[in-house]
Amino acid sequence: MPYDTPLEDQPLTHPDKRHPPSPATRVATKKREERRTPPDELAAALVESVSADSLRSTVEALSAFHTRHTFSPLIGPAAEEIVTRLAAAGYPDVVRRGWANGGHSADNVICTKPGTSADKPVIILCAHYDSRMEDANNATARAPGADDNASGVAAILEAARVLAPVALSSTVQFVAFSGEEQGLWGSAAYAAALHATGTEAYRVLNLDMVGRPPADGSVTVERDLGNAVPGNDAASQALGAVMAQAAADHTALPVMLGPIYASDYMPFEAHSDVTIGAYEGEGNPHYHRTSDTPATLDYDYLADITRITLATVAVAALTD
Repeated sequence: MPYDTPLEDQPLTHPDKRHPPSPATRVATKKREERRTPPDELAAALVESVSADSLRSTVEALSAFHTRHTFSPLIGPAAEEIVTRLAAAGYPDVVRRGWANGGHSADNVICTKPGTSADKPVIILCAHYDSRMEDANNATARAPGADDNASGVAAILEAARVLAPVALSSTVQFVAFSGEEQGLWGSAAYAAALHATGTEAYRVLNLDMVGRPPADGSVTVERDLGNAVPGNDAASQALGAVMAQAAADHTALPVMLGPIYASDYMPFEAHSDVTIGAYEGEGNPHYHRTSDTPATLDYDYLADITRITLATVAVAALTD
């Protein structure tokens, strides 16, 4: 089903996670010894349920597609794989929503977990599922895209699995975008559609390349530092601080703070939404290569990224 709001044709620009607009900096966040609030208690329970084996299963299933290039006929079956896994986790509301741009079309996958309160911001937990080779227009070459970005999708699906039986006051959407590698086409379409009939501000947590740790084993928490709507910076940085604290409380990951850039949170930021991301940082030699395979990932690291994401959602869903 196509979006009701048409997506204007955009120039073909290729996001590149290797070149942030400003460097990430190390932050010293200490583990809290006492965490007795309901959100903290929920977060502590959720992180115990994360399975590295479940994450590996999703990465291997998505990487088994010869390619997930947006222009490939395999993009549809890849979307259906995600639908199937979300349905198996117990979600009845999973849909494929189509978009069109420049003579091309594909689907985003949207899974909605209704919240118990209608007056809290919707949380969007998202990642892109398309992949590519160095030649962004080559839709036939082998492109397993294990780290970029089956890793992010796996974390989203694992978070959905863990959260399935949990009552949250905020509605949470788990969204997998196509068209990211062509210039954020899928996320631009979805952000426009969400805001076409209202002005609600969403909380957007994006995961793009979270399966291969850098040499120092850190995670980069990405926050909004200016961009199209400076007025949402403070809320983004506050939510980023929640994620940084979650890393200290529930993992041993060192935390870097960096900017949001070149991924699917950007169209939402332009609509005034509060956006953050998690990212492994620069340095993956397999970026946009056939060698970006499941064997190159660290599934304990990916599990930790999933844990800090779950903890952040728990806090945001109960306290915002």
